[in-house]
Amino acid sequence: MKTKDDFAEFTNPDTIIGEGVAVEGTLKTLGDIQINGTFKGKLMTEGDVVVGEHATVEADINAENVHVAGTVIGNVSALHKLEVLDTGEIDGNVSSSALVIEAGGVLKGTSKMHETEAERPDIDPTYEVEEGTEVEDQEEISA
Repeated sequence: MKTKDDFAEFTNPDTIIGEGVAVEGTLKTLGDIQINGTFKGKLMTEGDVVVGEHATVEADINAENVHVAGTVIGNVSALHKLEVLDTGEIDGNVSSSALVIEAGGVLKGTSKMHETEAERPDIDPTYEVEEGTEVEDQEEISA
């Protein structure tokens, strides 16, 4: 699980939008993206997206995992995990397989959970009762 401290140490993101940098347009990549500045447009990746604590993103985001410590205005779709940290805010609808919102984190929108056959564990509840086992009356023993 990534924390705010991990954003500065995010392991080898392929694309970084630094603090104080403003980018507008469509960004498509196969790798990880870390945004510490401002991004406006559309964001799509097969990797992870990290929105830093001081970042502002006005875009729809589609990614493998999304970690938000800053502000996102737009819809977010994470194939696996969407995490809103205590300083994070999303103003839009979200969809993911797992959603974590820390105390202080804000989601202004609706949430839809993905569920695919591949992600669902094979668990069949069993209600087995041993045959021939009876409960015998127990006598109370007093001293």
